[in-house]
Amino acid sequence: MRIAALLLLGACLAGCSYTTWLTGADENGGTVNGVNQLSTDSAVEKANAHCAQYHKTARVIRTDQASSTLTFSCQTAD
Repeated sequence: MRIAALLLLGACLAGCSYTTWLTGADENGGTVNGVNQLSTDSAVEKANAHCAQYHKTARVIRTDQASSTLTFSCQTAD
């Protein structure tokens, strides 16, 4: 029983990992957290993956090393 519970928890954490990187994200943009743990390129990839679901691309507004965040907006492709 404990093993099944741990496997279920592990599956949830693995599946939920995408959303834990993003906060306040919607069709207009959001914030990628943990930029100091990721590379900036990886953070931009996460922002682009988020914006792609709205058929948009991410534009970096600012990167803040102190708070380990990257703020982005979702822009319509030119």
